[in-house]
Amino acid sequence: MGKTTLLEALCGLASFAWINPDYVLPEIREEGAIFETQSLGHPLLSPEARVCNDFSLQKLGEVALITGSNMAGKSTFIKTVGINLCLAYAGGPVNARSLRTRLLRLHSCIRISDSISQGYSYFYAEVKCLQRLLEMLREDEAPPVLYLIDEIFRGTNNRERYLGSRSFVRSLAGARGSGLIATHDLELAKLEEETSAVRNLHFEDRVQKGRLEFDFLLRSGPSRSTNALKIMRLEGLPVDEDEGEGN
Repeated sequence: MGKTTLLEALCGLASFAWINPDYVLPEIREEGAIFETQSLGHPLLSPEARVCNDFSLQKLGEVALITGSNMAGKSTFIKTVGINLCLAYAGGPVNARSLRTRLLRLHSCIRISDSISQGYSYFYAEVKCLQRLLEMLREDEAPPVLYLIDEIFRGTNNRERYLGSRSFVRSLAGARGSGLIATHDLELAKLEEETSAVRNLHFEDRVQKGRLEFDFLLRSGPSRSTNALKIMRLEGLPVDEDEGEGN
């Protein structure tokens, strides 16, 4: 990086801090929790729309499994963790009351896309991304990994998605990294019963006066409901009355 480019980058971070006086400088340390934050928010959301949450990953090998309905906040939350971690490592302030983190390598599997030119399907591209994560976790000389995975294995059928996801989460539990996985597969929540390395978190929704409402607050435990059929029904799509009564 040239001197001019570096100066421009530092000026950008200084301007960002000036226009966000309520943001704080993170603490990057060698020991303690892997990632620990209070009142973490997404800096690209307006203050009126932003909902902040507390969150922590205490040790390497911990997997935070996040379940919840459509639009409840799963994807936004894992992106919130990622963007604030990038700001922290760049030397900027973060949208939080406090943030302490170890020095980590960040790996995301969020905006995966297919490739016509390379002959990659969406599913194959995701498999390659997850394969790269496993390789990074085996690199003992490099810093540990914090990974962010959104809707794991969404590109395949229900049965294979569940079986593949279950095996993959098992391989992450206890590995040299920690992270968050958002999923609609509620059956994966049972992995918490197998190992203390897996922790269930969720977002909720509710129907009020014929409308879906969300508070975007992160809660402990697995999700108890889904809302796909609710959304279809509320938007006028045909849904059999005897289907999905729990939705």
